Amino acid sequence: MKLDTEFYQLPLRFDAARLREEIAQFTDEDWCPHPQGFKGNDALLLIAANGNPRDDALKGPMLPTPLLKKCPYLQQVLASFNTIFGRTRLMRIADHAKVQRHMDANYYWHQRVRVHVPIQTCDEVRFHCGDQSVNMAEGESWIFDTWKQHKVENPSDFTRIHLVADTVGSARFWDLVENAAQPHRDIPAKTEPQLIEFKPDLKLNLATETVNAPLVMSPWEQDSVMQPILDDMHAADPGPAEHAEAIEQATLRFRQRWRTLWSRFGMRQEGFQAYDEARKGLMAALEPHQNQIALPNGMDPVSLIRQGMVEASLNPDLLKAQGNTPANAPANIPAGRPQQARQQGAPKLDRPIIVVAAPRSGSTLLFETLAKSPNIYTIGGESHYMIERIDKLNPENRDFESNRLTGEDADPQTIHTLRSSFLGRLHDRNGNSATAHNHPVRMLEKTPKNALRIPFMHKVFPNAIYIYLYRSARENISSMMDAWRSGRFATYPDLPGWEGEHKWSLLLTPGWQQLSGKPVEEIAAAQWIKTHNTMLDDLEQIPAERICAVSYEDFIADPLEQSKRLCRFAGVGWDQSLESGLALSRHTLTKPDPDKWKKNETELKQVLDSTSETSQRIAAFAEKVNQANTAATQQRMQAVARGQAGADPNAPLASVHTSNLPNMLQQAGFTILATTYQAGRLIVARPDNGKLNTHFHMFSKPMGMAADRSRIALGTTSEILFYRNMPNVAQKLQPAGRFDACFLPRNSHVTGDIDIHEMCWAGKQLWFINTRFSTLCSLDSENSFVPRWRPPFVTALAPEDRCHLNGLCLVNGKPKFVTALGTADTPQGWRERKADGGVLMDIDSNEIICEGLSMPHSPRWYQGKLWVLESGNGSLAQVDINTGKLETVALLPGFTRGISFAGDFAFIGLSQVRESAIFSGIPITKRLKERTCGVWVVNIKSGQIAGFIKFQGAVQEIFAVELLPGIRFPEILESSNKLIANSYVLPDQAMQDVPKVQRAKTTPQPESADA
Repeated sequence: MKLDTEFYQLPLRFDAARLREEIAQFTDEDWCPHPQGFKGNDALLLIAANGNPRDDALKGPMLPTPLLKKCPYLQQVLASFNTIFGRTRLMRIADHAKVQRHMDANYYWHQRVRVHVPIQTCDEVRFHCGDQSVNMAEGESWIFDTWKQHKVENPSDFTRIHLVADTVGSARFWDLVENAAQPHRDIPAKTEPQLIEFKPDLKLNLATETVNAPLVMSPWEQDSVMQPILDDMHAADPGPAEHAEAIEQATLRFRQRWRTLWSRFGMRQEGFQAYDEARKGLMAALEPHQNQIALPNGMDPVSLIRQGMVEASLNPDLLKAQGNTPANAPANIPAGRPQQARQQGAPKLDRPIIVVAAPRSGSTLLFETLAKSPNIYTIGGESHYMIERIDKLNPENRDFESNRLTGEDADPQTIHTLRSSFLGRLHDRNGNSATAHNHPVRMLEKTPKNALRIPFMHKVFPNAIYIYLYRSARENISSMMDAWRSGRFATYPDLPGWEGEHKWSLLLTPGWQQLSGKPVEEIAAAQWIKTHNTMLDDLEQIPAERICAVSYEDFIADPLEQSKRLCRFAGVGWDQSLESGLALSRHTLTKPDPDKWKKNETELKQVLDSTSETSQRIAAFAEKVNQANTAATQQRMQAVARGQAGADPNAPLASVHTSNLPNMLQQAGFTILATTYQAGRLIVARPDNGKLNTHFHMFSKPMGMAADRSRIALGTTSEILFYRNMPNVAQKLQPAGRFDACFLPRNSHVTGDIDIHEMCWAGKQLWFINTRFSTLCSLDSENSFVPRWRPPFVTALAPEDRCHLNGLCLVNGKPKFVTALGTADTPQGWRERKADGGVLMDIDSNEIICEGLSMPHSPRWYQGKLWVLESGNGSLAQVDINTGKLETVALLPGFTRGISFAGDFAFIGLSQVRESAIFSGIPITKRLKERTCGVWVVNIKSGQIAGFIKFQGAVQEIFAVELLPGIRFPEILESSNKLIANSYVLPDQAMQDVPKVQRAKTTPQPESADA
């Protein structure tokens, strides 16, 4: 709590000797490590959450623990303050130990003052608050300003023990404060201190708090919490004025939005999701302004807003504790000890991807590019504040030794705190929270200081994999010199003992003291060398196959290929073309230029010789780990692609299925093909001796597909790929006799980015939906595409996706029906009525057969009937073409898109679809809180589900579903397969001229045809 002065000595005194006698009964087993992990510090809980002497939580009813009940005088001491108490502890500091400088930023302490009663101490112990300090003597009682940074030093040979009690105060308590001495204002106590003696027969009933966190914080409490922060921000020297203004405006808009939500929902559960989205929106708006302003107490206002208001503003776990969990409540991790881990069903961090690099290596550019993967979640930026807000990890509390952290710094409480903090802030590229589902989450983390924290990060995330980014010494050091000179990267502007022209910038390397007063080029070179050698020492302790190295120069030269390579290593999808190039990263000083270093050429000549040994070490290490991870990546992809028994069940491309599905495919004699543009894969699901074999082929945004026994056409980001079945090649595949078809790439047609949707073969001609231009097209040899039909309400051929034309149906071998998500004639106009603006049209008559549909897809003519998927409802339906009436056949557990028929069964693609801007407000998001991704088999006679294959992990959306009739186990060869070089298709007449010995010659076998 913020007070008017640093210290108040209250007019109460106690018998310290009697107190020492009472606490002498406790053993070391009763004491717990300090929750912030301060070395030589521990605590014994007297009043705690639910009366649990092992629970440091700050939420929940605070009750006396069994330990306090053994101490009658301690109870009388507390009762003498005439107030209500929250968490209360004995705090012990060992000899020659200290409490590191910190500030109590949590919401709990914004509302509470902390009472100290020294029980065992000596004259050497000093309590520091702000710029002042005191010695608190045994038996005295004190409070202090917790809003200011404070610390305690015990240089003596004795152990210090204080009673430390938190209270919101009372009228009688504040009377005590009014009469207290204020030593640093030279104000004496107004009354003589009253000695509280032990009374053996005194019966007490201590008042303890039962409410200490709001279910939903009221707008008025938010104002009271925010005002001191804003007042201090305006009193500070904020640096660039835009940061303070942006913070104030963002918090104002947030509080206005919260007030609106409060007036609608109050504390009702139905508003929890909206409240949570408001919190996330505020933190996203504040993130660019993190660590840009220092308040008078040295704290960052963004961190105080987050801890003091945002995190405390919504607490659905208070309902969970009562067994009344709202179904749509956002995940909320209770603050407490490790045993209070995330609630059951919360997402798990699966193999976090940690980028490590020296500062100014281009790591932000790499991070922002990889964050475009559909399967990656990030906190949106760097995690400095998340790590350094843990007091024992903050360099200021470690005597500014460096940013170095090791495994010893990662105790269970710290691990729990960091994992929970990351999980609560992760979101995907569309802004969807990781807590919106419970499947494994792939986190991407990049913070330059982590270059010195690899052993620490590896203990916090033991299953992590690493991307090691490096840059040529001259370019990297030159960029670091520019950063030092700019003043924008000053991380420790008041570093004790630092003397130099510039304030300390970038990460704090071990041995920084030796650089004091050196020229900037020597400082930057020393930082670069120390950082890389530390990284290499640490990375060499990790299996090489879990590390992938990439140079900045290679990434800039070919960002698309390098992004694909890194995503293959990480096991995540990639569906971006990067045709518009790389955007400048947020921390770029000037545009990339390979000759930019030359402006510092004179200074660099003085230091580059010192970097040669490290540069050689980097090159050798990068070659070693890339060889190892390439082999490991290939093996993993082969195992997953083959559906190999024993493959990781949590693999990014894993699936599960009903037990009857393999036999269903075997007996019917066909294979399922499905595309997922979101994960960048063509999926082949085929029966294999009573099991289901799933094979995943990587393509760039595969969407529309047309397939039969002899050919496959596949629409991708900017081209259509054509494959031809060559049964003779299938005979050459290993193991012999397993494959009954082999599709080889035959040609491709570049269309440009037309957002290609459904495709159909009409004889030898391919028809397809060009969604971006709102038109039905075919191909010729000269043009990107040939427009053949356009809805009459779309008045121009423009790349504006006006109506989101998407589905195509053939009748008697000719295009007959299409679906669209709207009838708009403006760019992206279909979005205005996506929930109910969909139509199904007759191409020949230009008439709308059925309207008012929710995101319709995949019209099909089968068994003399017209079928359609109403995706927004998650349904399969029949359409009466005479009346336009829609009859729902089946409701399914996902967004329906892509369908193929066989016998009495429909094979339907399902997608999870998150509530992003595209999919928000459609009926299925209200009907189903959790949607599923896979291929569902529906009996079209009964509407019953007959089986399914469900995809897990990376695959979250399906677009097209096709069946290959009469083919049980096909192979689709990648363009790099060696068989392609020695397999030929010739006209029958030409084959007569090929010698028989050549026709019969065995084609060389590949190393692995099933990879």
